[in-house]
Amino acid sequence: MTSLAKTGFSVFGFVISLGLVFILIAVSLWAWNPLERIRQSRDGQRIANLDLIKNAIDETVSEETPLASTFGVPSSTVGVEVSASPDGSGWVPMDLSSHFEELPDDPENGRTFEDILGSKVLGEYQFVSDGKFYILRTHLEAEINLERYAQDGNDNSWYEVGSAPGMSTYFGL
Repeated sequence: MTSLAKTGFSVFGFVISLGLVFILIAVSLWAWNPLERIRQSRDGQRIANLDLIKNAIDETVSEETPLASTFGVPSSTVGVEVSASPDGSGWVPMDLSSHFEELPDDPENGRTFEDILGSKVLGEYQFVSDGKFYILRTHLEAEINLERYAQDGNDNSWYEVGSAPGMSTYFGL
């Protein structure tokens, strides 16, 4: 007589195999979330754009060019007759034409989308300055970037870069 252990699967072996298959399926579904990957791509573009603009502003200011002032009111890429011109007439009211042919726009510029916090927000970049300090800000949408909202300033509903202490709250926004 042949024993069962030598001729086939045990129930325990079958359960372990089935468990491993379910784990592999769960991991692959988690890793392959196309909507989140698209959100991450747009956020990556937003973060890179704001860094480029920030570096251009910092370099321009270091060349003894005064920082433009918006009197604490956001200058936005979205609005009536707001241009992307880098000559100072665009949404950043400084001459950055030596750095850009055209100021970058948010990937969702002018469209409403849901940000990380679940709020319906308008896709836009904003520049705010009092002539001494400035911020650039936008909304992010990928879950992986949630901590960025808390790392940059006191207003945890925007992603902000710039020179203003406390960022948006410095301007009372």
